[in-house]
Amino acid sequence: MKARLPWFLCTCLTLAVSALTPLPAATPAPVAAVPPAAAFDLQAFINTRVAAGETTIVIPPGRHLVTPRDKQHLLLKGLRNIVIEATGAELVCSETTRAITIENCENLTLRGLVIDYDPLPFTQARITAISEDKTRLELELIPGYADFGAPPVKLETFSHETNELRGRITFHRPTIEKHGDGRATLTRDPRRAAGSIDQVGDIAVLHHEHTPGGFMPHAIMATDSRGLVFENVILYASDTFGFFENRCENSRYLNCAVDRRPPELDYAVRGYPRVRSLNADAFHSKNARGGPRYERCIARYNGDDSIAINGYYHFITAVEGDSLRVLAKAEMTMRVGDTAQIITRDGIRLPDRKITALTPLGPATEEERTLVSTPGWLEARTLARTLKEAWRVTLDGPINDIPVASLIAASESIGNGFEIRDCYLGHNQSRGILLKAGHGKIVGNTFVGSIMSTILVAPEYFWLEAGFADEVVIANNTLRDIRGPGIVVTVFASSRNTDSPAGSFRNITIRDNTISGGPAPGILVQAVDGLVVENNTVTPDPAKPLSPWEINTWGRNGIKDVMIENSR
Repeated sequence: MKARLPWFLCTCLTLAVSALTPLPAATPAPVAAVPPAAAFDLQAFINTRVAAGETTIVIPPGRHLVTPRDKQHLLLKGLRNIVIEATGAELVCSETTRAITIENCENLTLRGLVIDYDPLPFTQARITAISEDKTRLELELIPGYADFGAPPVKLETFSHETNELRGRITFHRPTIEKHGDGRATLTRDPRRAAGSIDQVGDIAVLHHEHTPGGFMPHAIMATDSRGLVFENVILYASDTFGFFENRCENSRYLNCAVDRRPPELDYAVRGYPRVRSLNADAFHSKNARGGPRYERCIARYNGDDSIAINGYYHFITAVEGDSLRVLAKAEMTMRVGDTAQIITRDGIRLPDRKITALTPLGPATEEERTLVSTPGWLEARTLARTLKEAWRVTLDGPINDIPVASLIAASESIGNGFEIRDCYLGHNQSRGILLKAGHGKIVGNTFVGSIMSTILVAPEYFWLEAGFADEVVIANNTLRDIRGPGIVVTVFASSRNTDSPAGSFRNITIRDNTISGGPAPGILVQAVDGLVVENNTVTPDPAKPLSPWEINTWGRNGIKDVMIENSR
């Protein structure tokens, strides 16, 4: 009799192999290989053991079907020095809302858990026809996936030949007309549709929502916590982000994975294997006062960035000497004693100052609400609605000529001290890494198939995402089969100015990286004082041109394999 590995060990082994092996193009409908999920009150199980004083809580192996309470399937709050050992356990979320919320915890370890959703937060359909102007797609639902629901948030298409993303275009908020019997017509923005390269037979991926109990975004959301450790945690689906942390310190992610579920381990028989993992970012850190560490992690086939690290910019509406009137983005993330970074609408970094006082001033005025709603300043004006409360920020000295509508952030709350090492990232619609933090390292990682810039270091005015990354080392990484520029250091200003002077970034090292398969430039650096670029191997693919936006932005003086501007 042959010994058979438990399904949860097969999951880990399959992920390790699949990081190097793409899903076959013509995989037949799989037979479900995992046992059915059984209802389990995971919240009560953990609460009982915490109350009993246990410091290592072992979750029973098996597939546990969990029903959410208050829009979340599990809440871990106020835990100290606790290990949750979940190797061999799978959490199956019965609604497409938050899987796990972590609040105000310290030295909490979550190990070995697998997280999936039933139903999935996306559905898949085959394209059966495309209109001549490419604006309308005729879709046929693939067996094993949920029916078309509300109008989709976005559409992405995957090649039926390679199971990779078909092109560089994501279509936001298309309309859908359902015809019954699993058929529908999807209509998308004609301005973007003209550049699409979809083919009949390709796989369309659309958001799907099942939230009778209400909705909270993201699979794992951690706030106000310190010393979190996620080890061998696997996410197969999420309605939005996978691992998301806000206002945390010194989190570690060890051997964690975001990936589409291998067909041989899926719990359902499907007419075509999953081509999507999560709907948005895989790993996202915001406002961290001690940067996260990602070691030997996998992030693939998710709907946005693989890893993003940033903080909040706040909006300056008035200046008087060393006193600024500031609208906080959602919440005030700066503290007295912090170092303030200030960026103008033109992407100019002004001199840093210490913050000596913070004083709440009440709601924004009508004039301020009008100001922040100026078209073209903030992304889709949605961020303007977060700028509700005013503060007085006092600096340790005046700065000459701070323009109104400049932004301010604290260097201490953008994720400084991060490390990203030995990870496998890519096969996604956006960036492999979108970085705004400093004093960190990106070392020894493998990037494959990212659509946009693979490693992008840039503050973004229009998203109010801070800040300027100082003291960063990008070394010994392999970037292959990429579809956008390889390593980019630049400033995304509201005015689209790209001529920020040297000194906006400080001390950036780009060394011993291998970049192949993308368009030129393979390396683009702007606005750095203290730049080292050496021993990199850059082999662009001339058949992969920059997008029109990239040509307009960076192609002013012709495009070389390596471009260094306004740096020294």
